Amino acid sequence: MGGPSAPALTAAMVQDAVAQMLPQPAIAAPPAAGLDGRLGTTQRFALEDHTHAVRVQRMARTTAADGTLTWVFARPIVVTAGDVPPLAYMVEDTGSPVVVQVVGRTLTTAGGQDTHTAVTVRAQRSRTLPATLVSLAGLVGFDIFQVAANVRVNLWAADPTQ
Repeated sequence: MGGPSAPALTAAMVQDAVAQMLPQPAIAAPPAAGLDGRLGTTQRFALEDHTHAVRVQRMARTTAADGTLTWVFARPIVVTAGDVPPLAYMVEDTGSPVVVQVVGRTLTTAGGQDTHTAVTVRAQRSRTLPATLVSLAGLVGFDIFQVAANVRVNLWAADPTQ
């Protein structure tokens, strides 16, 4: 039994061998969700308390007496100068149809980019023609929209994806 002896392993050698076998933690934040999901190629792993950037912001609020509401974004949305962030809405109302339109934006422009920080919208409710409308002039002058006060509106704004 007098054969050659195995070299003694030091603690540093063991740690180095283990480190080479196990994946290492990620060193950068993961990308935000994209339109086309894909599998990653890195052998690094993400830490259990990491988060992904939210690309969509949402707010639900009731319109004022004049049918408007202003939404200050939780964080600014940056787009190419002249572009606007995608904005969508849904109305929670059981009355006649309500239309929402953007009537104002708060933004700054610098370096070829617009930084949007708020949006103001106006809600208008459609109304039916009155039964007493008897002339063409009366029809031409009739406004089919009226102020939609106290209407709950859900708004979504998104960072541009392309």
